[in-house]
Amino acid sequence: MKLVNAAVKSDLAYKGHRIVITGVGNGWRAMIYAPRSLSALPESPTNLEQSSKESILAEARWIVDARCSARADEVIE
Repeated sequence: MKLVNAAVKSDLAYKGHRIVITGVGNGWRAMIYAPRSLSALPESPTNLEQSSKESILAEARWIVDARCSARADEVIE
């Protein structure tokens, strides 16, 4: 009997955003949800090649950081 790599879901909160990480192929997908949003951001990262969960999480956090700093720049101007 061959075990299939089951999708591992883990919800994380980061700067008000929700990040859901799932296994896909040999890699990972991180779906980023803005506060109070039901749909994931289109720029949510996916890596289908063999990679670590930590690397896709770091990329997702980088995207959230960029969105938050861009929003902060808009408020200042």
